[in-house]
Amino acid sequence: MDEPSLAQLHDETPPPGGSLRLASHRCWKLTGNRIAILGDLNSGWCIVPAPVYDILADFFARPRAPRLADADPASAALLRQLWAAGLLLSDGHPNPKTVRSRLDAPNALLLKLTGGCNIACTYCYDYDKTRFRTRLDDDRIHELVDVLIARNSHLSIAFHGGEPLLRFDQIKRTVSYARERAAVTGHQVSFSIQTNGLFFTPAVVDYLEQESFSVGISLDGSDEEANALRVVRHGPTPLQAVQQLLREYPEFARDRCGFLAVATKASAPRLPSFALWLQEHEIGGLAVGFLDRTGRGVDAGDQQLTPQEAVDLMRRFADLVATGELTRLAFHPLLTRIKNLFTFQPRDLCAKGPCGAAAEFVVLDAEGAIRSCDCVYDPYFELAGPGEPMPEAGHRKRLAIVDRHSRLRSSGTPCATCALFGLCGGTCVAKAIAESGSADSVSSVECAISTWLYPILLEEVAAPPERQPLLSYFRLHEQWREAEVVSTCLS
Repeated sequence: MDEPSLAQLHDETPPPGGSLRLASHRCWKLTGNRIAILGDLNSGWCIVPAPVYDILADFFARPRAPRLADADPASAALLRQLWAAGLLLSDGHPNPKTVRSRLDAPNALLLKLTGGCNIACTYCYDYDKTRFRTRLDDDRIHELVDVLIARNSHLSIAFHGGEPLLRFDQIKRTVSYARERAAVTGHQVSFSIQTNGLFFTPAVVDYLEQESFSVGISLDGSDEEANALRVVRHGPTPLQAVQQLLREYPEFARDRCGFLAVATKASAPRLPSFALWLQEHEIGGLAVGFLDRTGRGVDAGDQQLTPQEAVDLMRRFADLVATGELTRLAFHPLLTRIKNLFTFQPRDLCAKGPCGAAAEFVVLDAEGAIRSCDCVYDPYFELAGPGEPMPEAGHRKRLAIVDRHSRLRSSGTPCATCALFGLCGGTCVAKAIAESGSADSVSSVECAISTWLYPILLEEVAAPPERQPLLSYFRLHEQWREAEVVSTCLS
């Protein structure tokens, strides 16, 4: 056959003498009589002509398991490709690159310095009247920093709230302490912050620049109507503060800042124009989250997008990419999902399954409790109470997130029968809990977006370059190499 197969390339070759068999997988039919073979236990994939898949089935049904050393050149090429894509087992073992790395301790720490905030967003997922006046003390922060820096060659620390810049002095103390501990251990530490943007004084901007912070700014659009749910009691609005930042510190905004918007019925119609506005100001990126019915969001259900409305919003962004209007701005909801096609170990803690709450991520909340996720305050994520020590990596509640992933894959609805499960990972468990109250469910919004987007991406992979607008956009932002998708022939 002279039609090529397409797959990820990770420069791996299976052991030549190992007995080979296909790993557990699922299939998705594509146009042009092609089949996408999709990993069941990982995000690997390979696209082959449908007749080739039939040949593969016969090939691996032989009484004697095939070995790479015995294969003819064309068959060996496809076997190497399947191995690289995580779709082969050798003597029952997968490609090591597909196996999730084991961590001695989380390498991403989120510090919720305070439950307080200077604005009152109608949809705030974090708000709770009992936490509103709570704040972390330095000793509790130092306990976790000591443990995590000692166990990680690189630790990322994110400052969060409430509004973390209400505790600017504490941020400075924490950064100083973490840098001292990193110097002692010879390890590295980096910092980020998520803020509403109302405290960008010269001193704050200079400090964040000096300490090389990554800065996330929460804003829902480039007009006040889009930000109607971000309620300010007095003083400038978040939009006015951002406009001032862009005027007075344009280089800081370009080099350090990205934006996070919440998609609601008020903001969603304006988010595409917001993205273009940010692009005009040479901002690096925009992330979009969807309103969850947790915190104040419990009473904001009328602002929640339906799954179809969420897909329609993502389609509008995809159209902006296809028409060439959206280029320089990194639109993360698209890019993180595309990235899943080309790595077995996604960096984004949420866009994989099991998610970062299973291992990499830890939260120290404003009450001093330790959690595996902060997206919803649910007992499911509680690891230790205030004053209790940092739990070991294999804590039962972290293992429960891994077990959830396995249950959804084997018996969950609709995951057990969905060919895209290896790419989607079963959606965010926190969003599933916020929506239904059950971890053994999926986020209907995230599910709808994934089942819309991934088939489009797989079709693009099989298409010529001129018909790959989303992948071209991804190449632009991820310095994607052409070698990551290869073609071989099976004769």
